[in-house]
Amino acid sequence: MKLQVLKFNPADDPASYYVSGEVEYREQMTAMEALVEFHEQIEPVNFDFSCACRLCGRCAMMLDGIPVLACVTPITDGSHTFEPLQGYPVIRDLIVDKAELDARLSLAYDRVRIEDFSRQTVVPPDFDSATKELIYHAEFCCRCGVCDAACPTVATNPDSYVGPATMTAMAYRFMDHLDQGDRVMEAVSDGMYHCIMCGKCDEVCPQQDIGHLGMWKMLRDAAEKRGIVPGYAQ
Repeated sequence: MKLQVLKFNPADDPASYYVSGEVEYREQMTAMEALVEFHEQIEPVNFDFSCACRLCGRCAMMLDGIPVLACVTPITDGSHTFEPLQGYPVIRDLIVDKAELDARLSLAYDRVRIEDFSRQTVVPPDFDSATKELIYHAEFCCRCGVCDAACPTVATNPDSYVGPATMTAMAYRFMDHLDQGDRVMEAVSDGMYHCIMCGKCDEVCPQQDIGHLGMWKMLRDAAEKRGIVPGYAQ
C-alpha cells in the first residue's frame, strides 16, 4: 500500500511537501494504523491522537481529500494521501490549531440561565420521540471539526456561516430545557440560512447518528414560527 503524507514545519519549511512510501496492508486496517506504520518505517510524522475510539476528536485529518477521524476510518489496499484537516492553521505536519474552534464551541455550549433553579425547573419535560433522538445523539459530538472541514459554505464563505460544529452546539442548547438563551436568534445571526442543506456534515460525521439536518430543520421551523427568517432566505 502506497502512502503519501503532507509534511510542513512552519518554523523551518518555506512550503509544504509530500513524502511517499509503502507499508504493508492488513485486513481491517485503519487509517491511523497505516499512518503509524508510515511513521515508524518510512518517515517520522507529527500527528495527534488520544482515545483511538472517536471520543477525543484529536486525530481529525484529510484522507484522500475527505475529512475523517483516522482512528476509526478503515483504509483499503492501494494509494492514499494524508493531509492536515482543511480550514485550520497547521502547527506541524498533520497537527492543526483548533483553538479558535474550541473557544467558539465552549461559548456556544455554555448554558445560559437568567432565573434561579427550582425543584420544578429541573424536572425534564416530556420530549417528543424525534427530539429525544436528536438530543441523545448530539451528546456524542466530539468537537473534532470534521463537519466544518467538509462544509462547502464554510469553505467558500466562512464569514457568512459559523459552521455545523457550532450550529450543533446551538441546537443542543435549544433542546436543553434548562437553557434560557435565545438560541434561535443566535443561529439565525450566525448564518443558519446560509447553510445549503447539502448533508455533507451528516455524511462525514464520525459519530454517524448525529442528525445535523434534523437539527437545522428544527431551528429553522422555530425561526419561521417567530418570523425571524432573514430577508436573503425568503
